[in-house]
Amino acid sequence: MADWGWPRAWLDFETIAPAIPRWVGTRPYQQVPFQFSLHLERRGGRMTHHEFLICDGSDPRRPCAEALVEAIPEGATIIAYFAPFERRVLRELAAQFPDLGDRLEAMAAATVDLLPLTREHWYHRDQRGSWSIKAVLPTIAAELDYAALEVKDGGDAQTAWLEAADPACDPLRREALEEALKAYCARDTWAMVAVARALAGG
Repeated sequence: MADWGWPRAWLDFETIAPAIPRWVGTRPYQQVPFQFSLHLERRGGRMTHHEFLICDGSDPRRPCAEALVEAIPEGATIIAYFAPFERRVLRELAAQFPDLGDRLEAMAAATVDLLPLTREHWYHRDQRGSWSIKAVLPTIAAELDYAALEVKDGGDAQTAWLEAADPACDPLRREALEEALKAYCARDTWAMVAVARALAGG
């Protein structure tokens, strides 16, 4: 991790993959990003949080791509947990939007993976053999457990998004779902920060 450059962008996407495509230019089961959380860490430890979420049922890809380009500085190291997923999402966005393609491809190339480092340098019996960040996190920072969140995992996030994107969804309920989704995705990126700090010894 000492070799990772600055700034460091701790990134997590939430996606929806409908069997029947919802938007022009998508294919069955394509992972379409409707949300991301980003903790941007500068050298010296200054941290800012950025997020994107769209729940109105419109195609989220272009606004997501634009939000990424705006939030992530050129040259940043992007950190993910199981990075092939984030790289794939970034590269599909790059292919869809050529005017943003160079920036998004550069992000994909700059993405590093926290999962293999965690596998090599951390284990606690309470993980019960799982390397999901949701299994690792409570062994490092119990106060950051997901149990108290309304949205607790990726399946919950997809269910919440589908409910919120339904035109019949009550506006107050949609607002509550949006807040629950934001809390969940932000927990995912902060979890990576907590895990990395534990691996680094502080």
